[in-house]
Amino acid sequence: MGVAVGAAPSRNYAKWALVAVMTVMVVLAITADERFLIDFTDGEWKHIAAFKWWLLPHGLAGATALFLGPFQFSQSFRTKHIALHRLMGRVYIGAIVVASLLSFYITFYFEPREFQLEIWAQGGGWFLSAMLAFVYAVKRNIPLHRQWVARSYGFTFIFIAARAPDFFGVHWKNHADFVDFLWMLVFLALVVPDIVLQWNDLWRRRAKPRAA
Repeated sequence: MGVAVGAAPSRNYAKWALVAVMTVMVVLAITADERFLIDFTDGEWKHIAAFKWWLLPHGLAGATALFLGPFQFSQSFRTKHIALHRLMGRVYIGAIVVASLLSFYITFYFEPREFQLEIWAQGGGWFLSAMLAFVYAVKRNIPLHRQWVARSYGFTFIFIAARAPDFFGVHWKNHADFVDFLWMLVFLALVVPDIVLQWNDLWRRRAKPRAA
């Protein structure tokens, strides 16, 4: 009797569609909001002058997490490069820890009071999801590890999602409107990653019970 070969896991098209959308949003956000990095006459330098040396490691750590995150979700990459996957995972978690803790400091001392509660929730969720991802990795609970890594990347991506509307000329009337938008992104950071990870299960038909 031949050995039965298990069916290959179905491809999660929702995951790759989301990656494509996120890539486009990165380009839009950089084009609209990050030009000051190469243009030293940009007015944004006046805003960040007081905390630019705190913002530098925060930004570098956040960019590291943003770049490394997608590699954590590739099944083929994990299978072929398990040691590299683990190393990149540790760097990813470390980058989030640095960036999230610095966000608390920058917000408390240099940002308007209207932003503080939301950014503390955002940074706290970012830090907590990364720590839980690490704990479950150590415990070898891979399903929960993947779930919290996905949520941590949802928080990582808030930086981009908050700036992408600027490319289309969206102008917030006041701080309160922008803070409301940020709260919505925090909600999406918790919900969307779970939906994407469970996409195939969401649409899979219920198995019919076997006849006795």
